[in-house]
Amino acid sequence: MTGARPAGDEWGSNTQEPAAQRRTNGCKPPRAPDEPAPAAWSPAEVLDESDTGVVVFTPEGTVRYVNRAAERLLPDCAVGTAYPTLPATGTNWHGEVDDRRVRGRRALLGAGHYAWYVLDTTAERRREDALLAERRRKVFLAEAGRILSATTNPSRLTDLVTTLPVPGLGDWVALSVPSMEDGRLRTTYAPAADAPIGRVTTGLGAAWTAPAGVGRVLRTRRQELHPLMDHALLARLVPDQAVMDLIALDARCALVVPVPTDDDAPSVLTFVRSATSEPFREEEIALIVDYAERVGVALRTSRIYVEQDRRTMLLSQALVPGPLPEVPGARIAARYRPVSMTDGLGGDFYAVHPTPVDGTWAFSVGDVCGRGTPVGMFSSRSLLILRTAASAGCPPARRMGLLDAELTLGDPSLVLTAITGDCSVRPDGSARVRMTCAGHPPPLWMDPAGRVQVLEFGDPLVAGIPGTVFTERSLALPPGSTLLLYSDAVTEARDTYGDAYGVRALRHDLASCAGMPVDALVARLEQRLLTHLGDAPVVDDVVLLAIHIPYRDDSETLPFLTEPGRPASDEPPDGA
Repeated sequence: MTGARPAGDEWGSNTQEPAAQRRTNGCKPPRAPDEPAPAAWSPAEVLDESDTGVVVFTPEGTVRYVNRAAERLLPDCAVGTAYPTLPATGTNWHGEVDDRRVRGRRALLGAGHYAWYVLDTTAERRREDALLAERRRKVFLAEAGRILSATTNPSRLTDLVTTLPVPGLGDWVALSVPSMEDGRLRTTYAPAADAPIGRVTTGLGAAWTAPAGVGRVLRTRRQELHPLMDHALLARLVPDQAVMDLIALDARCALVVPVPTDDDAPSVLTFVRSATSEPFREEEIALIVDYAERVGVALRTSRIYVEQDRRTMLLSQALVPGPLPEVPGARIAARYRPVSMTDGLGGDFYAVHPTPVDGTWAFSVGDVCGRGTPVGMFSSRSLLILRTAASAGCPPARRMGLLDAELTLGDPSLVLTAITGDCSVRPDGSARVRMTCAGHPPPLWMDPAGRVQVLEFGDPLVAGIPGTVFTERSLALPPGSTLLLYSDAVTEARDTYGDAYGVRALRHDLASCAGMPVDALVARLEQRLLTHLGDAPVVDDVVLLAIHIPYRDDSETLPFLTEPGRPASDEPPDGA
């Protein structure tokens, strides 16, 4: 289609309007106001949000800037003032500000300015202090337990109990131990000054009724804390002998705690502090309570040992042989050297006892193998069995059989060697001996000429084995004869080189004693044994029992004695 192009006023202008105007039909919307630009950040805002306090000083030492964290930590620090708490020199600083622990680091800035960066370390230091306090607590308790357990002597133990906590836990400490046996209260206290340890004994009844202090803790078994006390209360808490010393010490607070000992009444610890010391804190009270428990363990252990020592001493006294009886027609002497009680009770014994037969008496020597209270008790019982059986007229073999039967009823680990016999003196002055030797060292017989022989036996030791049979051996002892019974500690004694004394040396030394009184004979044999030992200790109980048949007053003179070095004859004695 062709034709003339219409004019612009007919079809409109060919200039296109903006789309926004076309959408509004030619009406322009109002213009929105411009939004403000965001503010720029500042270093001060950054520092205020930090947990580290920052204080900037001028070269003259005047505060130029303080952030918020520093304002909280250092309330008196203000801009434009001097703050001498933070020094102008140095690089590190530790201090306390209003019960806060603060740590600081100094840094140099430009133009002579400097800044301190401070941190609140209160929580951290408290944790460290708690760990150190717990470590010191454990070290103290461990050391106290070690020291207290090292002694069982009651006096020494009470001294240690009262001196160990001074001055760490108290300026004055006392231990009160009640005794229900004698109704007494024994108090030991360690003075704060350089004075001897005090000891006071009072009646338990008067202390028991006290309204405060030791008596009340004894009744209630509960601790008492007296944070502030006057002289009247002090006099009720401590012994009268210590009141003036504590007044001079300016005592202000006291803690009384029970000591558990599993007794009817506990022991009591009293801690006193002066005005110059801090009051008792909760952690210190807990430490004192733990210390009291360890004291209780030590007191119980000491009491057990003391009671055991008392019983052992009573038993050892019962085992010590009494004086030998006078036996018509014979001379008897003995030597008994027990080992130190520190090694426990031994099992060696000897005795001479009567029989129902006129002119006949019995003798016994034995050794229960081992050491200790059970060994000592069975040794005493064995001797009682042999003595009772001899008094009932039982022959030696029968007595040994009764002892073996008794052993079958007891501890199977106990083993006994023994020799028992009867000795009858005849009208002509000679004697006859019947013996049973059960595993014991064989006796030695020295004839009137001084010749020594070993009397061998083949019976087993007493071990509680059913069916064991014991035999007897008869021996005639003419006047001038000596029969020596001894324990294995004699022949087995070893010197510092490990050489045993032995039967050969014993025979030789016995032969050298020919013609001596029987008392001098056993004394010389003991001395010869100790000479052989030298510096070596005696490790077992030594028993020497000599039976000598003397010549009558109207008899002929002594026969010629053999020289000590001459070998003895091996011929058996008459009637053997």
